[in-house]
Amino acid sequence: MTALQSIPQSWRRAIFLVPVAIITLLLATGLYNGAIPKPPLPKVVFNGPAGSAPGGNSALALDSLPDVIRALWAPLILPITAPKFVTLDGEEKHLPPQSELFHTEPLGKRVLIMDIDNREFSGNGTIFSDPLPRWEDLAGPSAGFTSHYLYATIHGYSYKFIRAPKYQDRAPHWSKVIFTKEMLKQYDVVVMLDYDAMFITPQVPLEWLLNYWKIGPETLVAMAEDPSGDPNFDARHRVNINSGFIIAQASEKTQLLFKDWAECPDEKRYPGCAEWKDKPFHEQSAFSSFVRYDFLDGYSIDTHPQYIRMLPCKEANGYPEVSGCGCIGQFVRHYWGHKHLTNREFTHNIMAALAPLLIQSAYQQPGHVEEFRSKFLQGSQVLDKAP
Repeated sequence: MTALQSIPQSWRRAIFLVPVAIITLLLATGLYNGAIPKPPLPKVVFNGPAGSAPGGNSALALDSLPDVIRALWAPLILPITAPKFVTLDGEEKHLPPQSELFHTEPLGKRVLIMDIDNREFSGNGTIFSDPLPRWEDLAGPSAGFTSHYLYATIHGYSYKFIRAPKYQDRAPHWSKVIFTKEMLKQYDVVVMLDYDAMFITPQVPLEWLLNYWKIGPETLVAMAEDPSGDPNFDARHRVNINSGFIIAQASEKTQLLFKDWAECPDEKRYPGCAEWKDKPFHEQSAFSSFVRYDFLDGYSIDTHPQYIRMLPCKEANGYPEVSGCGCIGQFVRHYWGHKHLTNREFTHNIMAALAPLLIQSAYQQPGHVEEFRSKFLQGSQVLDKAP
């Protein structure tokens, strides 16, 4: 007889049950957590080969996030020479005749979409936060900036976020003039947007808009008009431009125009312009009241309108909540009064492309939809349709 057999049966059961109970208790209390190896979760990595995720974990690789973005929006993109486009409010916009179009091919990386700001944006919900912001925490500026990157990526344009230096003698808004001028030394077209200005139909390429707004080779800069009403009038009681959305085209004349604009508060050419160093509306008031009436050694917007294009407020400024002012932003919305709405607009930017693809994948591909409409139910049975 073995030693184990000499022990009473009830004790022998206890010998086997006690270790099981201890292990169960450890698992239940979390003391054993992690001791049982688990396969690592796959990680999504961008711009890297499969298996290159940090820590040696297996990786589900996406070769290029920009490629994924372009693939998502490809079915929606409006051709550069499309004769018409219907805005979200149902208005048809028509291009000039084909013979009058300035662009028939993509400009690609020759276009720069530019953001500029001197704030840190490192807190919760911001673009430079660590960890990355969750969607529900995303701050308004982050939604606006990221929508600009999205637009650039959809169409293959260049994108930069300029972390601007601080001025000692004027408001930070003036940096947009300086850096637009500098970037025009590297790019053919520079589009500068405030974070609360957004392309609301990102499927419309800039080339189509340049054709539609008749921004040709001679146009140096294009900006939207402000709503017609106080305090949006210049010194001559003409509606101000709004510099929250700037389209500038590279040329020697453009460099001279932006030099005049940047130096306006120094009053070398424009006596009285120093008022706008710190006073709202800063650089846009300076342009509106001084620069547009005297640039390139005596030119004026009235004598040479081909150089400065004033975009309709209805199309390139405002938003539906302020529709009473006539500015609803049919192509570019500028949420100067309700900046938090940038989050809503960013959601629309994304879902406009994603929702149709999800619906197509779920309901127009085989495997997900079972068809029973030709049958009748009787009790708990599914029966063929009666003759």
